[in-house]
Amino acid sequence: MEKIKLIDLQKRKLQKCYLSLIFFTENIKIRKEGCFYNNKLYVLLGTDIYGNRQVVGTYFENTDYNRFWLEVFEDLKARGMEFVLFLVTSHNRNIERCSKIVYNGVKIVYSPEELLIDITRFFTEKSSRKFVRNLKDLFFAQTLENHIVEMKMFEEQFCDNKIVLMLLNKREPEIQKFYEYPYEIRKFLYPYYAIRDMKRYLRKLNTKEPLCSNIDEVNTYFLEYINSFESSRSYYRAKWLELLNFLYEQYGEELEEYINV
Repeated sequence: MEKIKLIDLQKRKLQKCYLSLIFFTENIKIRKEGCFYNNKLYVLLGTDIYGNRQVVGTYFENTDYNRFWLEVFEDLKARGMEFVLFLVTSHNRNIERCSKIVYNGVKIVYSPEELLIDITRFFTEKSSRKFVRNLKDLFFAQTLENHIVEMKMFEEQFCDNKIVLMLLNKREPEIQKFYEYPYEIRKFLYPYYAIRDMKRYLRKLNTKEPLCSNIDEVNTYFLEYINSFESSRSYYRAKWLELLNFLYEQYGEELEEYINV
């Protein structure tokens, strides 16, 4: 695969059909006019109809401009992305609203990431690693019935942490909603390990000297990882065909036009 150049990262031609677009966020320290700020970086991962994963875009949200996300999705369409089956995102009304304007019929899925971030902020990074794995597993039991069993075991294991259990119980309906999708699709919609590794790499920006001041500087640093990710993280053909067949059984009417291309 040809390496992406910085100038092409946010402008390259996209495939017509993407089965998933996945937003994840990372807090990045940036410098501006001699001061330091925490800014939320949005990374958009896409998986196209051929099973290729790519970093579709990186963004610092402009909260003062209410058309920001609308223009992001319009730009994706102008670059060739005609159809999106799933958009996986944390709760963000502007992202949801604007994605539906540009991609009518897109299926919005609330990402497990928001829950992981909300709860693990009460732990140090070192002490949270095992806890995060246990928490992540609550989203990936084979069935909802298995999840309920896992949930009881989790509550028993962390019974002394009342704040965590309160937050978890508050979000339990949202976790159960994730189980509307079969196990294979849930794993596809939230590639936990790929996102974890990418976030770890981005976190190093907070110790970089000098700190970045804008999205172009972030992308300059991030580009090497993106090229490595896209050359090695696409699905193997046999595994992808198995997943594609599974998706086609569920959403064949929507996908048939693009599978025939």
